[in-house]
Amino acid sequence: MAGEAQRIYLDMNILAYVANTKAPQHQAALEIFRPTDREILCVSSQVLAEFYSYITNPAILATPLQPTEAIIRINRICQMPHICLLSTPVDLFEGWIGLLAERPVTNGGVFDLLHIWIVLAHEVNSIYTFNIKDFSWCSQIEAIAPSHR
Repeated sequence: MAGEAQRIYLDMNILAYVANTKAPQHQAALEIFRPTDREILCVSSQVLAEFYSYITNPAILATPLQPTEAIIRINRICQMPHICLLSTPVDLFEGWIGLLAERPVTNGGVFDLLHIWIVLAHEVNSIYTFNIKDFSWCSQIEAIAPSHR
């Protein structure tokens, strides 16, 4: 390996589309998720909680996973050598509420601010996401669409 692998955060939608084989984004998500020497893919407990909600939700998936299956899936993800589970920053609340004051979002946008603070706290500079607009406003983070890898 020529240099140190780059750490890139995964938005939950990458994991969702890896799991959802019927989604049109499935192949692009798989390309991101495959291990490479160049990247360490970072996740957080927030990403994994959102993923758990997604894969166990019958309103989203025709065949959702049972809770025990979902837990096994999440544990397998965390055991993969190219996956790094980022710890929850001690100052998560303060950082998140500061971002919220700076950018008062509504609805699900509040979760994106949690992701942004986790990424900033761990000095990760990039995030893979299918929702570029959710992160593009933050100048400290490069939001990368899977098709642009």
